[in-house]
Amino acid sequence: MRSTISSRPAGPERASEPTADTKHPGVVSARSNTDAVAAGVLDLLALGDAPDLDTVLERIVRAARRQASARYGAIGVPDGRGGFARFVTSGISERTAATIGELPRTHGVLGALLDEGPILLDDIRRHPRFSYYPAHHPTLTDFVGVPIKHRGSVRGNLFVSGHASGHFTKSDSRKLETLAAYAGVAIANAELYAHSQRLAVVEERNRVARELHDAATQTLFSLVLAARAAALSTRDEEARATILGFEERTTSALHELRGLVQALRPKSLERDGLAATLADHADALSTSGARVVVDAAAGIRLPPETEHALLRIAQEALNNALRHAPGSSVRVTLRKGAKTVTLRVRDDGPGFDLSALPRTRRGIGLATMRERAQDIGARFDIRTRAGGGTTVTVSVPRG
Repeated sequence: MRSTISSRPAGPERASEPTADTKHPGVVSARSNTDAVAAGVLDLLALGDAPDLDTVLERIVRAARRQASARYGAIGVPDGRGGFARFVTSGISERTAATIGELPRTHGVLGALLDEGPILLDDIRRHPRFSYYPAHHPTLTDFVGVPIKHRGSVRGNLFVSGHASGHFTKSDSRKLETLAAYAGVAIANAELYAHSQRLAVVEERNRVARELHDAATQTLFSLVLAARAAALSTRDEEARATILGFEERTTSALHELRGLVQALRPKSLERDGLAATLADHADALSTSGARVVVDAAAGIRLPPETEHALLRIAQEALNNALRHAPGSSVRVTLRKGAKTVTLRVRDDGPGFDLSALPRTRRGIGLATMRERAQDIGARFDIRTRAGGGTTVTVSVPRG
């Protein structure tokens, strides 16, 4: 197991012992188990008005450990391409998680959880789809896992291991199923909130762009005309020179404002094409000080899924360049050849030794770009060396 956010301490969290029924001594009250599950559900629902998906996942896996008195727990949200977009663990240290390496894939027992449903085992290694544990991974034996569903679709899987007694019960499995039902709602709610936030940003950008266009640009344009008229009507050469200088500065400000208005209006990949969308993304990055130049040939149109994949690869490569090579300049090129369309993202940063990069840092970014390229039948190549910058190249058949 490996975590993409801070893992919890390795010490186990154990649930409280069930209380005895005071009216019937010696009989364990089933209500205590119900109350424990309810407490976990309330913990998930008490996320306020701004649920963050990572916070939701962390709460879910912690609640699962408490419910099942488990030492280890994990939750995964698949990315739809054979991997996990998010994978959060609890019960192992971040140092141990880092030594384990890359994120798991949605195969083996974890894939079975997504495909087949709940799994309860005294020894997970006996499952027909179990393969192996990577180096430094805790050796898990007893295991209970359930899929997380929402409105008929599987949104993830949730599992725990390491019960004090060495095995879990059907009651533990039912607790996790109950928790997973609410977890599906919580995950969907967090994803919906994130989507609504993105829409809100787009709407706000459009609103600001409209106001700037309707008010500020019209005012500046009027000032330009007034200055021009004043310059033509005066006979005072010094005054004319001053007015013409004012007109020139106002015209420059008008051009800058029109450029800002254009940048604020987000491009649509389907409507405007890949070249325009790449340029728009670069403009947005430049507002934060990034030096990004896009040299994209106009008129290149590819199938929507291909353009979407290329855009995401470019964005990932740009994010990597700006994060690991701050201050460097980045050039994005898009070219159409006789048989292929080639996207290239090159930075002049310090570069790195790819073979020496820790597995944990190779995990998501590079793997995601490779997978996106494979999905559209493209050739993916990354060239980098210490002190020599980094170049990411994707070549896709024109079809």
